[in-house]
Amino acid sequence: MYRAGMAAILSQLAREGRLAVVDSINLEAPKTKLLAAKFKAMGLDSVMLIADTVDDNLALASRNLANVLVCEPRQADPVSLVFFKKVLITKPALAKIEEMLA
Repeated sequence: MYRAGMAAILSQLAREGRLAVVDSINLEAPKTKLLAAKFKAMGLDSVMLIADTVDDNLALASRNLANVLVCEPRQADPVSLVFFKKVLITKPALAKIEEMLA
């Protein structure tokens, strides 16, 4: 039942244009300004980023941003998927989610 719900939410997000797949998100340093500038350049203010692995730079840079959640595929939950205006998923994370929901 949980897997069906997650699949339904992800497909609805894709239909609404709130789901985007990116190659990767890498930061050179654990600076909140860098990540905030990257999201601002993309036109995002409320975003959930699902990455295959969350490195230290990404985790440290995102923890002080109020409307940003960075997590791994196994930590993605239905409430967060619905809450954030935009969901970004890296390609390797998308493969892991498809594997989890299969």
